Amino acid sequence: MDIYWIVDKKKCGPATVPDVLSLVQMGELTPDTKGWHAGCEQWMPLRELPALADFLQGKPEPEPEPEAELPPVPAAETEVENRPPGVPENAVRVYLPSPAARMLARFVDMALYMALVFGVIYVRQIPFAPSLLPSSPLVWVGFVLLEAGLLSYLGTTPGKALLGIQVRCVGEGEMSFGRTLSRSCLVFVGGVGMMVSLLPLFMMGYSWWTLRSRGITMWDARCSTLPLMMKSMSPVRMFLAVVVIFACFNITCVCMEPWLEPMVTAIEQDSPEAGQWMRSMMPDAPSPAGK
Repeated sequence: MDIYWIVDKKKCGPATVPDVLSLVQMGELTPDTKGWHAGCEQWMPLRELPALADFLQGKPEPEPEPEAELPPVPAAETEVENRPPGVPENAVRVYLPSPAARMLARFVDMALYMALVFGVIYVRQIPFAPSLLPSSPLVWVGFVLLEAGLLSYLGTTPGKALLGIQVRCVGEGEMSFGRTLSRSCLVFVGGVGMMVSLLPLFMMGYSWWTLRSRGITMWDARCSTLPLMMKSMSPVRMFLAVVVIFACFNITCVCMEPWLEPMVTAIEQDSPEAGQWMRSMMPDAPSPAGK
């Protein structure tokens, strides 16, 4: 849905619902800024627009402005927008999670997934294969599908729930599996760089910069979704998130222990120096000369 607004008596826009909410969150717009979208008969405060009312309720009443000085309303369209599905009635203000909270929630989800995957590998005694290492994009296909299913059914994931984050659908449509799958795929490609080599560091840094500067990520803007903080970010929640990540990391390392020897051998074939360094770090490992 396209939303227009008035700044200095000039019509601005269009922009999507998530973009407008982000502008309000960053202070570039206020809930009292005059706005319009399809189905409205006149300019009105953003907090009164049907598409934004559930996010911007409970704000002070705006001072009346002379309607004659406002630009004309955009051409009328046929569709009339109702309340966005899935938005809680008691949402009284925009409260977007910080980039740090979102990244910490994703690290929790990824750590839990890795512990689950290698726990299954350990129990089933699956032999070593390079395609099953955490650096392989193939391993993360299940993560993308699992995240999409959780978001479409629950609106959150374990990491997001721990930090009090819910993902909502705004604008047209509903929180369907197709929408959440598109979002998860965009996050996997544009957010973590498909876990290929050093690409995740670059893509996460770029996503962080985009979120800090624009207030919304590329995948939320494309999929018309918006993460909301349903509970305050407390030090206890942050501490628990770090504990979960640390515990899952250790579980993953223990489960990967049977793979250690064949993994180092495979690395030695491609890079003898790197393989020897890794072998020297192995506890109670015999040196290559002692074999």
